[in-house]
Amino acid sequence: MTVPPRVTGAEREALRRAQELALRGTGEVEPNPTVGAVVLRGGEVVGEGWHARYGGPHAEVAALADAGDRARGATVCVTLEPCCTTGKTGPCTEALLAAGVTRVVVGCVDPAPGHAGRGLADLRAAGVDVEVVGSPTCEAVLRRFTDALARRRPHVFAKWAMSADGAIAPADRTRTVLSGPEAHALVHRWRGAVDAVLVGVGTVVADDPRLTARGDEAPTRPLRRVVLDPRLRTPPGSVLATTTDKAPTWIVADEEADPRAADALEEHGARVLRVPEGPEWTADALEVLGLEGVRRLLVEGGSDTLGRLVAADLVDQVACFLTPARLGDDALPAVAGLELGGLDAQAIAQILRLQGVRVEPVGPDVLVRGFRPVREDVARDG
Repeated sequence: MTVPPRVTGAEREALRRAQELALRGTGEVEPNPTVGAVVLRGGEVVGEGWHARYGGPHAEVAALADAGDRARGATVCVTLEPCCTTGKTGPCTEALLAAGVTRVVVGCVDPAPGHAGRGLADLRAAGVDVEVVGSPTCEAVLRRFTDALARRRPHVFAKWAMSADGAIAPADRTRTVLSGPEAHALVHRWRGAVDAVLVGVGTVVADDPRLTARGDEAPTRPLRRVVLDPRLRTPPGSVLATTTDKAPTWIVADEEADPRAADALEEHGARVLRVPEGPEWTADALEVLGLEGVRRLLVEGGSDTLGRLVAADLVDQVACFLTPARLGDDALPAVAGLELGGLDAQAIAQILRLQGVRVEPVGPDVLVRGFRPVREDVARDG
């Protein structure tokens, strides 16, 4: 016989509020879980928080900071079991203990292997009263997190800006700035909050980008710059190859690519990662990045790279900036294989099969954001 959880009406209401707070992190924290937390003292809310950005403070830490000294002797209601290990942030269990919390009400147990139940055990061992509700709605908030656990590859966040006629470069393929300064600032913030940024070798040859995070917000970790380059066409004199002292540069190449080209790139400090040739080379390349510790990957082009990733269902999240510019006939399409020109935001979202769509102005541009549906065969055979 299952014993029902010992939860007060105020705690149930706080858990519902925590679920609302958790959803505020949607689109910013994946593949980490969206989590919300509420601090109660005497049945009254004294602090709230949520996991707001990838690599940033967890929900419990944010809620404790909001509560301040009022957290001592209080109850924390959190949608997901508090973490007990050090990753990009410290253990939430230690933060709860340091704040003097005496009771923790948990919506659901952490589904991650190696974590499930450990945070609960640590809190109980320290004398904290812990109650697990087993809430289906809290589990639903974790859908993208549990999907990500089944994958070896990173969470792929694809971003591009395109003209009103659906292109990223004119017929002569000259580098063209499409989006406004507000969009540029947002992209640099995204770069500062991911593990790596990726482009195809065509973009390197055509644009010679820096791919660094610039702006007011400093990156929370060293930003790795990745080039998908099966035949090792990245010029040894390119900005990416010659600035490895500023940020690591990884070149993902086919195993049969010219070793002399690899030597030339490695002499500048770039790292060449070899992936065997095969029909799923791009998927295999992403899996290698996952094994190298890349969990959140920002893909910035170009056309062929985005087209391959979309066609292979390897994109999890999309951010598309619609700009008023027009690039004319024979312009390079933003995503190879997709006709996106002349469409409004909702039509573009439909073609890309986006879910949870958000459309918002960003300076003179319009940002279309959403998630691609998860493949049923998301867990690849190993």
